[in-house]
Order: sequence, then structure tokens, then C-alpha cells
Amino acid sequence: MSMRFSGAEFRRLVFGFGLAGLLVFHEGLAQQTVPPVREEQARQLWNTKFRSKRPLGARPTSGTADTTGRPSPASAPNVDAIMGAGEDALVGITFWRLRDSRADDDQEVRFSERGRNTAWTPERVEAEAPLAAGENVRVGIETTRSGYLYVVDREQYADGTFSTPVLIFPTARTRSSHSVTAGRLIEIPSWEANPPYFTLRMSRPDQVAEVLTVLVVPEPLPDLQLGEEPARLTAEQLRDWERRWGASSTRLGARAQVGMAYTKAEKEAGSVRARLLTQEDPLPQTIFSLKADPGDPLLVNVRLPIVR
Repeated sequence: MSMRFSGAEFRRLVFGFGLAGLLVFHEGLAQQTVPPVREEQARQLWNTKFRSKRPLGARPTSGTADTTGRPSPASAPNVDAIMGAGEDALVGITFWRLRDSRADDDQEVRFSERGRNTAWTPERVEAEAPLAAGENVRVGIETTRSGYLYVVDREQYADGTFSTPVLIFPTARTRSSHSVTAGRLIEIPSWEANPPYFTLRMSRPDQVAEVLTVLVVPEPLPDLQLGEEPARLTAEQLRDWERRWGASSTRLGARAQVGMAYTKAEKEAGSVRARLLTQEDPLPQTIFSLKADPGDPLLVNVRLPIVR
């Protein structure tokens, strides 16, 4: 994500990343891994916990699973007893690839752009799947806790150094929409942006990755000067956030959802602030579980290696 900002460049917000080897990391903190045998069980528990934090949907429930295989409240396990009532430190991230729409795609989730003869449909991509330069993507973020969302981008280079961190969300234009709660989907860039996607490009030949820092805090961060364009931070500011709020985390992806097209519910939630995702709507593609106490900020570093 090359961040050199003029007014026109911000509207284009060029992402320079590939999605091979998505992982969570902190300097000095090792990522926890889940043994393959337990991974499906863990994902089911996280799914149930994540879903239970969302508001109820309109669909009536019974004692059996619905058509998507989700357990109804009557049959769902008591995840509070298994995971712990306070273990709701979950952050969900979904990456969307924009592909040409097909005849069987929902008409309501397609979108077109001036100068193009075909429409696009967003579809989920697997975290480890590489994306080619020139592809267009969107990012969706949801959390089980209420608070305020901040997203920082850095480029990583072959010698291990980083670019200046840039706060890409919120800006002065999006400040009113950066509060989050369970069920609220924040999509970057917004559908009002021009264009409403990031184009994957490299800013330097030795760039090896993008690093996104996703931060959810109980109260807005003081002393941040937000302008119309993304704000440059200092490396010291970001290191201080990581030192104070960094925690070990575990990541699990939903393999069965790879390639699933954007839904009407997700588009509504991503574009209409009053619309929350419900327990009946799709869950994030990747869920991160953090070892954070109730009320603590949640900080996830996501490294996105670039594939040439």
C-alpha cells in the first residue's frame, strides 16, 4: 500500500500487497498455533461466540440447525462455559477480491465503474492465497467488542525495515463512522470512495510485505490530528501502542467460505451505518482470538507478503 498522498492519490489509495501467508505477529511475541485436529472444533466455538455477540436476525429459530449448518440457540454449545464468559476478544477480517460478475451473481451486490463494460462482484479470498499485482480488493473488519477502530499501514522491505506508519482509518471524513460494536462492519475503503477499492501494487522493488495494524480501543485516542488525508504517525507512536496493547493471538480461517460472493446483507452493513450484521449473516473469513482482558484494547498486526 504505497502511501504518497495528494488529494487525487488518496482517492485512489493504492494498496501494494499480496495475500500469501497471512499471519498475525508482534515483535517479540510468538503467534500461537492450533493443532489441525482441534482447529475445526476451535473454529466452531469461535464462530458461535462471534455470532452470539451479534443481534438476533429476523429468521425464526428452532431446535435444529439452519440451512447453512449453523446451530440454532437451542442446539448451540455453551461457549461461555467452554471459552470463558470474558473471552470475547475476537477480531474478524475479510479480504475481498473484485472479479468480473457472472450471470448467477446476485444483481444487488454487483457494482460497475465508469469506463468499464462489465460489472464486478466481490468474493472472499483465502488468507494464504497470492493475489497478482493489478487486482482490486476491499477489506472488512468486525469485532465482538464495542470501541473505536484504527487501522495503520506500513510497508516492509527485504532488509527488515519499515516505511513510516500511516493511519489510513479513520480520517476527518470518516471520524464519525469509526465507532464499532458487535455486528457493525467497517469496510475500507468506503463505498463512497472513488474508487471503492485498493489496487495491488508495489512501491519499491525491495518491498516484501504490507503490515496492517488493526486497533480497537474503548475510547478515542487523544492527541491524534486527523485531516482529510491519512495521517502519518511516528514509528515511536506505533511501537508505544504495540508495547502497551500487544497481546499474543491465534488465527483461524474459514476454508469453506473461500470464493463465497459478497452478500446483500454484507453490502448493506458495509454501506449503511445503521445496518448491523445479525446472527444469520456470514461471519468474517478470518477470526483472531487475542489474550486480552475485558476492557483492554485489541491490537492485531497482519503481515501481508507481496507476491511479484
